[in-house]
Amino acid sequence: MNYIITGRRTTGALTGPAPAPAGDADTIRIPLFSATGSMGKGNDLITEDVLMGEIPVSRHWLALNVPRSRPEALQLVHAYGDSMQGTLNSGDFAIVDTDCQVADIDGVYVLQANGQLFIKRVTRRIDGAHVITSDNPSVRTVDVLDGSQPVRICGRVVYGWNGRRF
Repeated sequence: MNYIITGRRTTGALTGPAPAPAGDADTIRIPLFSATGSMGKGNDLITEDVLMGEIPVSRHWLALNVPRSRPEALQLVHAYGDSMQGTLNSGDFAIVDTDCQVADIDGVYVLQANGQLFIKRVTRRIDGAHVITSDNPSVRTVDVLDGSQPVRICGRVVYGWNGRRF
């Protein structure tokens, strides 16, 4: 896990769901920004993303685990809160595909609303409205977006560093 966060190898074998890149040709660097996605009441939006670092990830691993995403469109976001517990847990990293600016398929998205960032499940209803929910059954968040609320989709979560593919 330390390698994923710092890019520095520790002594011994790397453990965790993402193997170390095989070499420079196999390496893509995913930017890690200071913004955090709230899985709760929301985190204040940082108006200027501050690049905290770049995490080296194997292109081969990305092709196997997030095959529909362009590696250059991926970003890492910290996830905090308990409303998505079971899917993403507080403190997990989420790989976000920033090419997905429209919720045309059901999934977990990073949303910007009221000056805050959220990580929530977005489901499209038959009438075209979107339903925003939390995965944690003990935190019942349900909002219906009918186009009257200013909500921006920042990207779709395609992988969590907890080892679950979305």
